[in-house]
Amino acid sequence: MSLILNLETSTKNCSVSIAKNGICLTSIEECSKEYFHSEKLHTFIQYATSISGIHLKDLKSICVSKGPGSYTSLRIGASAARGLCCALNIPLLSVDTLTVMSYKINIEKGFLIPMIHAKSDFFYTSLFNESKKRLNPIRIKKLDDDFLKSISEYKKVHFIIGNISFLKKKKILTGKREVFLYKNPSAIDMSLISYKKFCKKKFHDIEKFIPFYL
Repeated sequence: MSLILNLETSTKNCSVSIAKNGICLTSIEECSKEYFHSEKLHTFIQYATSISGIHLKDLKSICVSKGPGSYTSLRIGASAARGLCCALNIPLLSVDTLTVMSYKINIEKGFLIPMIHAKSDFFYTSLFNESKKRLNPIRIKKLDDDFLKSISEYKKVHFIIGNISFLKKKKILTGKREVFLYKNPSAIDMSLISYKKFCKKKFHDIEKFIPFYL
């Protein structure tokens, strides 16, 4: 039996879940524009363990969303994960934010493009096919005509919007081939990913681990 604590703090959503063998048992999260991660994260962890009846000492690993995302928020999540792993003497796992966003989006055909805000008109993004295979590395892009041209070759595109408002970006609505899905990165969606990584022992050196700030 593997009990894994998942932490997602890459955006405004402060999210915690506990999963058993890849199935989420309990979760607590709050999305706030005030970024209360430093105040909420450890409280949420305590709530999650209390609700599920699980003690921290029962955990087999901790998985943290490594980014990209908000620098401060990622640092808070990584620090909490590293500290708990050291205190409990358990291994550390991580998964990138865009994989978390895409993992539970199931499509028959087409491509997945998860997007979260970086700054100004720039965003972090990547490209996945319908089998969730990453086709492009994580990059910073600008929301402009060049970006739209770069995806014009794809027949069906599913944009997974994290913390970007497209209501003011109407120029991206170019036709019926686009589908827009709005989804914050969540620790709930890390449950199966972290379990698979745990089974493959894809652990980090706790002392050397740092978030993926890009």
